[in-house]
Amino acid sequence: MKKFFLILSVVVLILLFFFLKFTSKEKQMEKVSFTTSDGVKIVANYYPNKEAKFAGILIHMRPKTKESFNNLAKFLQGKGFALLAIDLRGHGESREGVSGYLDYNSFTEEEEKQSIKDLEAASAFLEKEGFDKEKQFLIGASIGANLAYQFLTENEKVKAAILLSPGYNYRGIILDNFYKSNLDSKIMVISSKDDQQMALLGFKWFQEKHPSSTLIMLEKGGHGTDYLDVYPELQEKIYNFLIEKLAL
Repeated sequence: MKKFFLILSVVVLILLFFFLKFTSKEKQMEKVSFTTSDGVKIVANYYPNKEAKFAGILIHMRPKTKESFNNLAKFLQGKGFALLAIDLRGHGESREGVSGYLDYNSFTEEEEKQSIKDLEAASAFLEKEGFDKEKQFLIGASIGANLAYQFLTENEKVKAAILLSPGYNYRGIILDNFYKSNLDSKIMVISSKDDQQMALLGFKWFQEKHPSSTLIMLEKGGHGTDYLDVYPELQEKIYNFLIEKLAL
């Protein structure tokens, strides 16, 4: 009888081990949602990390979605960060507005500019998770990079902003409108020689306005998050930049 209970105990422990292992994997990403100040429901992928001291907001390019940051989010999560990849209003699963269904294809420039409220709501979500603004960083691509820069200038407690293909003017979100001269140390800009003309103008703007920021010009790579597929080593560069700026 004792032998039976011993075997049973071992079996239970093995099953418990695999159950905990499985459930921990399930929690590597959670689908979450929150509402902006103007009533838009934003859906996001949240990559929690109980050990994290800092959390990042990931802002995709047009017409991509939050999933375009999957690999980078998992990489940084594995390095000790928490990440929140959002679907901007009118993209992906963020379609519910006060006046009905949202589609970015029909946005005017003024409506596009309201996307900054999506970042504000994302930041508020992270604050509720225990990450005050001084514990937050931003990674944005294309128009998402412009929004990240705008948010940084309006919330200077944010620790860092990594901008992939920021453009001088994307849909009325113009870099000059948000310029602050004291942010060089917090900014990394990545572009490529074969990028869109607006992105090249954006890179030149950062060279002139933020000359001491971290500026990387690739030989080729497409646009925005495309770089992450062409240059897997960029993940490590981004991580090293964060380590330096967050003083970890």
